[in-house]
This record gives sequence, structure tokens and C-alpha cells, in this order.
Amino acid sequence: MSLRVRLGADVMFRRLEEEAVLLDLDSQRYYGLDAVGTRLWELLAEDDRLDAALQILTVEFEVDPKRLRGDIEGFVDSLATSGLAVVEGRPGDDGGAETGA
Repeated sequence: MSLRVRLGADVMFRRLEEEAVLLDLDSQRYYGLDAVGTRLWELLAEDDRLDAALQILTVEFEVDPKRLRGDIEGFVDSLATSGLAVVEGRPGDDGGAETGA
């Protein structure tokens, strides 16, 4: 089962060359993204399937897929903890049917 990452509707994204800044409109907090985080955000904005984004990132950044998965899942967890995204499809979830997935 693939994780789905739904980006927060109240989060503004602004690319600044290879990096980006997020602004959470609810909390008025800013967050900085490095090049990989920026590219991940852009990919998830197009397609919320984390596996699809990981495949693209593995090729674009020429990194070990297992290491990238661990790093990205940690990053996605921090996005969810900060209220910038919602992660769906984890083992133990009550299923995506009730969330409209």
C-alpha cells in the first residue's frame, strides 16, 4: 500500500532557486526546504502518492532508494506533525474510505 501525502490547503509555497519557503497561513510560521524537500513538495502537489515521488527523486538526485525512503518518510512525518500535510495509508490506519481517498 502506498502512502498518500495531502499537502495543507492553508500552506503557501514559494520557490527560491533550488530551495523553497513554506508559510502556514494558520500559524503564520515559516519553514525552509532544501533542494530535495522543495522537489518533493512540487511532486506531491502534482500527485499525492509518496512512492511515485520517491521513484522520481531517486533518479533525479542519484541516491540510494532505501536511504531516501527513510529520510523522506521522516520529513513527511515532520510535515504532518507541523500541520503542513496529512499522511494517509499507514498500516493501522482505519482505511482511506472515510477520508474521501
